[in-house]
Amino acid sequence: MDQKIHLGFCENGHYVYPFPVHDISRQLSWTNSKRFGSKQANQSLIATCKRIQPDLLLLGHSQSIQSSTLETLKQNHPEMKIAMWFCDWFYSQRAFKYEFIFERLELLDAFFATTAGSKLDAFKSKNCQVHFLPNLTHPAVEKYRAFEQETFDYDVVFFGTDRKDPERRETLTKLEESLREHLRIGIFGSLGREAVYGAQKEQILSQSKAALNLTRLPEEMPWYSSDRIANIMGNGLLACTRSIANLEEYYGPNTLLTYRDDHELISSLENILKSEKWRETARNGWEVAHTKTNAKTVTKTLLNIIFS
Repeated sequence: MDQKIHLGFCENGHYVYPFPVHDISRQLSWTNSKRFGSKQANQSLIATCKRIQPDLLLLGHSQSIQSSTLETLKQNHPEMKIAMWFCDWFYSQRAFKYEFIFERLELLDAFFATTAGSKLDAFKSKNCQVHFLPNLTHPAVEKYRAFEQETFDYDVVFFGTDRKDPERRETLTKLEESLREHLRIGIFGSLGREAVYGAQKEQILSQSKAALNLTRLPEEMPWYSSDRIANIMGNGLLACTRSIANLEEYYGPNTLLTYRDDHELISSLENILKSEKWRETARNGWEVAHTKTNAKTVTKTLLNIIFS
C-alpha cells in the first residue's frame, strides 16, 4: 500500500520523501531494535520535517510515532496537514490495537481506512474527518490481464496461510474435495502446501482464471478486504469473495463472484468457469480496479479531502 500511495502522489506531480520509521529505528539503535531506536526515530522525524518543510505528513501503520512528536510537529509547522491511512481490519475483540489511533485523532486532519460503515464512523472527531480507502492498484504492479489468456495452468488459486484459521482450512478442503476432478486448483501456503511469493506468485496469477479472496471476517466489516482483492482484480482474474463484506456495493455489479457459504461458492464457481462467463466479470472487475481504485486517482482524491 505504501509504495502505491507513493507512486500515486508522484504521478500527480508531488514530491514524496519516504520516512521508513521502523528501518530508521533499527539504524539508530546499536541493538538493531526498532523498539530501542524508537525515541531517536521520533527525533529524526522532527528534524526531517524541519529540513524538508512538507505540506503534508501522511502516516501509515505508525504506532511507534508518538503523539508528543505529532504535537511538536503541529507547533513547528502550523500550516502542515497531518493525515493517516490504515489498511487492517477493525475487529472489536482486538480494539486495544487501535487505541493509538484514537489517541492521535485530535492531531489529525484526516483519517482513511479500508473498512467502512459504523466501524469507520467510530473514529470521527471534531477536527478529523474520516473516509473509506480502497485497496489500491497500480499498472506497474498489477500488470496482467488474465481474462485475455487462452491457456491456463489453474482454474482457481488461493495464496495465504490457514494457520490459526480453521474456517479458511475448512473452505479450502471442501473446495478441493468437491472440484478437483473438474477444475485445476492451486493452493499455496495452506493445507500444508508451500507458499510462493514475488514474481513466482505473479506468474501463477497471470495463468489462472479465478482466485479466492478468503479475507478473515469474524464479524461484519463493510467493504473490508485484505489487499489480496486488488491483486486479484487488478491482474484480471475472477475474484471470489464472501458477500458479508458487501464489496459488490463498492465495486459495482458483475465485477466479482460473491457467495454466502461454501456450498454456494463451490456451485457458483464451477458453473461460471465452465460457461466462460467468468471472463466478462473478470474484465469488469479489472476495469473498475484500474479506474476507481487506481493509485493516481485515489491519491488525488485523498489530497482533495485533506486540503479541502
